[in-house]
Amino acid sequence: MTSNHSSSVGEKIVRASFVVAIAHFVFKLLGVVQTIFAARHLDGKVYDTVYGFAFEGCILTLFLIGEESIGPSFLPVFMKEKDANGEKAAWQFGNVILTIQLMILLSVVTLTMLFPDAVIRFITAWNQTRTPEKYGIARHALFWLAPSLIGLSLASTTYMLLNGYRRFFLAAFGDASWRICVLAALFVGMGVMGMDYMAIVFGLVVGSIAKLATHLFGLLRKFRLFRLSLRINNPAVRRMMALILPLLIGIIFAKVRDVVNNVYVLSTLDTDGLIKANSVGKKLHQTVGWMIPYAISIAMFPFFCELVDKNDKITFSKVISRSSRMLLSVFIPLALVCVVVSNPLCFLMQGGRFTVQEAGWTEISMACYVLVLPAFALEFFLMQAFFANRRMVSVTVVGVVFSALSIAISFLGIIVFGATDAAALAVIALGFTISRMLKSITLVFLLKKDLDFFPIVETLIFIGKALIVGLAAAGGCYLFIQACDMKLAEPMAKTALLLKLAGSGIIASLLFLVLTKILKLNEPFEMFNWALSKLRRRRGAQDAR
Repeated sequence: MTSNHSSSVGEKIVRASFVVAIAHFVFKLLGVVQTIFAARHLDGKVYDTVYGFAFEGCILTLFLIGEESIGPSFLPVFMKEKDANGEKAAWQFGNVILTIQLMILLSVVTLTMLFPDAVIRFITAWNQTRTPEKYGIARHALFWLAPSLIGLSLASTTYMLLNGYRRFFLAAFGDASWRICVLAALFVGMGVMGMDYMAIVFGLVVGSIAKLATHLFGLLRKFRLFRLSLRINNPAVRRMMALILPLLIGIIFAKVRDVVNNVYVLSTLDTDGLIKANSVGKKLHQTVGWMIPYAISIAMFPFFCELVDKNDKITFSKVISRSSRMLLSVFIPLALVCVVVSNPLCFLMQGGRFTVQEAGWTEISMACYVLVLPAFALEFFLMQAFFANRRMVSVTVVGVVFSALSIAISFLGIIVFGATDAAALAVIALGFTISRMLKSITLVFLLKKDLDFFPIVETLIFIGKALIVGLAAAGGCYLFIQACDMKLAEPMAKTALLLKLAGSGIIASLLFLVLTKILKLNEPFEMFNWALSKLRRRRGAQDAR
């Protein structure tokens, strides 16, 4: 019985993960193109103020506070209410949350537009005397970007509503809609019409509307259930509040970490382009991490909730163990290879207003950030497991501790010991990486108290094999790149950089395949065969019907 149930859950996860992965692939691919385009069209000063501070430091930070707290607290309650009391009762609960969220958003946006100076002084070291140009651009951009928060944040809740109805693709594709609008504004406004930074501001605002509109299109048939409501005495609302309040503490602290690391400490330095290099340097690990592990974990979450409600710890442990090992077997080698290829990758993006110096800074930042990929991938699964078990306090405490560690490393390295330029970027990225690794390890040990997964000796042997494979693959890439540098007449030409990346990819893939076979690291092949078998079984069932 357990085996059949585990197989059924596996099939559902594969199908859902595949759907989400396609949408997130589109979303992240567009995000990479958007980042490259913005880096090449915005000089260091404008990127730092408009994109780094106003959008990523303010709007995106506020949006992520809502998204990361609403998702794990809203969906379990909504699904449980729908299963226990019916769809109408679930929407009565959802209407209260949407109404409260809209009221909070209107208040925050209004305050931001009325008092942008207070926001700038609070999270940066810029002022009208020392950095008048940056201050002026930041103030103008923040004022016009503030309304985008409404569409982006409401879309977090509509995203969860769509997931509750297993409409994963349209939920995830809302992000792609947003990216398409931003890219269109960048390409047409800045690339064709020669507009200033207001083109990207316009694209971000319109994109936020498009994202929400995409979700609302998917919920058209449910509009009859929507009503503005403030019935906060609803028991389901109280259950969600019990989940979200401790979670908010950890999330807010994590966002404080990001603002301190990515904006404040770098704004104390007089060098333009450091916030830009740090922002672009994070994109590789974020793109890869959010494209695959995040997509799978999002698809898994509703099924995790079902397994917890059924108290099926055996299946839960098997799914966590198997999925985590499969991902780590790929992401440990991938992280080490990405360190080596960060040089040709960053200099391939260089051009326009993305200077050679900024590309060099970005290379250092990227090489340090990508080391977090294995922990980043593992953390998605562990967090969803905690959320499904409604263990918000544990996650909050762990998050606060390791966010504080990251802030302490950045503050000590830059403010106290005076690291600047490339050294400052390395301090921030390595501090983030170390803290996330320690956080994932801590979460594993906490989760092992309830679930039987990741036996210590067996896991250490597995990680050792993955490291050997990764080091060998990275070493092969390094030797190939060095050979290209010695043999090619212009090793930094675009064609040479493309050759380095293509050759490195082929060498890394071959070494990975050969060494995983030799060391009997079977998880990558199991992952492929497992997914393939589930999809074939699904296709066979459809043919039979």
